[in-house]
Amino acid sequence: GAGGAIIVAVGSGTSGTGGALTLQAGRGSVVTGGKLVVQSGEGTATSSGAALIYTANSGLAGTSGALVFSTGSAANGNSGSIYLGTAPSTGGSGGAITLSVGSGTSGPGGQMRLQSGRSSTSSGGSVTVNGGEGTQTSSGSVQVASANGGVGGSSGRLAFSSGTSKDGNSGMISLGSGVSCGGRGGAVRLSAGKGTSGTGGSIGTWAGRSAVQSGGAVIMASGEGITTSSGAILLLSTNSGSAGSSGRLVFSSGSAKSGNSGAIFARM
Repeated sequence: GAGGAIIVAVGSGTSGTGGALTLQAGRGSVVTGGKLVVQSGEGTATSSGAALIYTANSGLAGTSGALVFSTGSAANGNSGSIYLGTAPSTGGSGGAITLSVGSGTSGPGGQMRLQSGRSSTSSGGSVTVNGGEGTQTSSGSVQVASANGGVGGSSGRLAFSSGTSKDGNSGMISLGSGVSCGGRGGAVRLSAGKGTSGTGGSIGTWAGRSAVQSGGAVIMASGEGITTSSGAILLLSTNSGSAGSSGRLVFSSGSAKSGNSGAIFARM
């Protein structure tokens, strides 16, 4: 039959809060404190048991309880790490980790934030998102996308931005594909959305403005061919429809108040 269960429950409160349940390992004054281990039962022939940690549903006038996973602070050393991971599988797929926030029926959905640590004397912590390595086949994809918009709204924005800097340079944003030893280099594509009842989306590229120095440059360079030809750069507008004209190509420098306006060079 089934193994016997152990239930630890505290009393409920009719006019006050319910009783608390505290599991605390022992303190060590000269060595490391005791561990707290919560482990489900092993299934020797089938699946192992699940470990569930969740708060109960709230009443009509309250909110459900919070779940806090936090390490303690450290006086002289490093604070503890938090690891969330699944074990490897020898005969099947690796286990997945899903982080999802609640939906809202009368308000906005819950937010999800990933934020690294702040440092007062050194650089702040990094946030790294990597796809899984495929030792024999392709590596895993990393997809960052907003959900589709509803009937009366628009889809969410995607903003990739570095923070501001007081005395130094602001951070750089790099978009690139990796190097290939036996095949072609990966492509980088920027495309705007189509419009079924309005104009198509625009793509704008602006260099930075400077109040005391020259503004930033915009550089478009094709790839070098070490033993053959270098790559081409194509600037063209698409063909027009039956009732319109094809788009213009405009090459122009800006105006100048006191000095000369910029020159345009075309060299073969």
